[in-house]
Amino acid sequence: MALDVPTRSFADSTAIERHTGFLAASLFSAIYVAAPLMLMGSIVSVACRPRWWVSWAALTPALASLALPSALVEMLSPTILGLWPFRCVPKYFRYEEYHEITDTEMRASGKNYILGAHPHGVFTFVGVCYAIVTANAEDGFHRQLCKEVPTAAATVIKVFPILKDVLGIFGTMDASGKTLSKDWVLGIFGTMDASGKTLSRRLGRPPAAGRTASVILYVGGMLELFFSNPQTEVVFLTGRKGFIKLALREGADVIPIYMFGNTTVLYALTWGPLAALSRKLGVSVTFFWGRFGLPVPSPVKLVYARGRPVGLPHIPNPTAEDVDKWHAVYCEKLKQLFDTYKGKNPDYKDKQLIIK
Repeated sequence: MALDVPTRSFADSTAIERHTGFLAASLFSAIYVAAPLMLMGSIVSVACRPRWWVSWAALTPALASLALPSALVEMLSPTILGLWPFRCVPKYFRYEEYHEITDTEMRASGKNYILGAHPHGVFTFVGVCYAIVTANAEDGFHRQLCKEVPTAAATVIKVFPILKDVLGIFGTMDASGKTLSKDWVLGIFGTMDASGKTLSRRLGRPPAAGRTASVILYVGGMLELFFSNPQTEVVFLTGRKGFIKLALREGADVIPIYMFGNTTVLYALTWGPLAALSRKLGVSVTFFWGRFGLPVPSPVKLVYARGRPVGLPHIPNPTAEDVDKWHAVYCEKLKQLFDTYKGKNPDYKDKQLIIK
């Protein structure tokens, strides 16, 4: 059922809150750029001048990050996300949420879910806003965010110094074959036949009362940012069916989420050799920019729209026909979600969604 009134809204704010939110949000994208450059520079410096104390001082933050347990970062997550500067981030974006199924309903349903998030963009500021809001809302996930709805992240993010800690406060799961399942990870790229691993056990076990053991998956990945433009949004979904097969097999359900603004808050260079390399590697190694031409977010409106669960049945051994059927239903539900809520974001009211 379409919602006319947002479930949560941060459209009203003071100038101080918006400025503070901008600075706090800029930390994420700035670190996203700076961390790899700092690590590369410090390694080169140590290699060239191993006896120079400055070389080792520059490497110290990375070494400290590697020594910092992920469990400690997750434990501190609610405290960090509850700090006033971070609570101002949604206000900078005039952020709104539309929940056709609320956090409370998800937890009370007795089911586990794969939440399919679309699109990825350069950096998912809509996802950042959702994590901050649900960690602080009375009807949100609070301190259980990292445990109940972690986000599947590329293995490199889980081990890369500094980045792993910054993104770890939002709760991340390693998206490798060991941690998730070969079925899901390879399914993202169109390959479906493989055995289940940790994610299968996570989704397959009944959740504790009033809890859920779900996961957020950016199905299309970073490549989507190279194909979206002011007239159209592109999501990669047609050949990515592994998450549907996994949900069918484990008795989980899937919920479509559309994140309006993820492709407009930052712009990326979508042509030339770096863009071509990014498309080939499947990760972004291209230039991107936002406000003031810097790698910081533009003050665009962000909207998070979450649809109803698709209603997948439990099929322990789903056939290709089963997967195709429910994948088609999911694609249609995502298209309906986009068309229903695109008018809530002025940058999207005339856009069309293309599923590739």
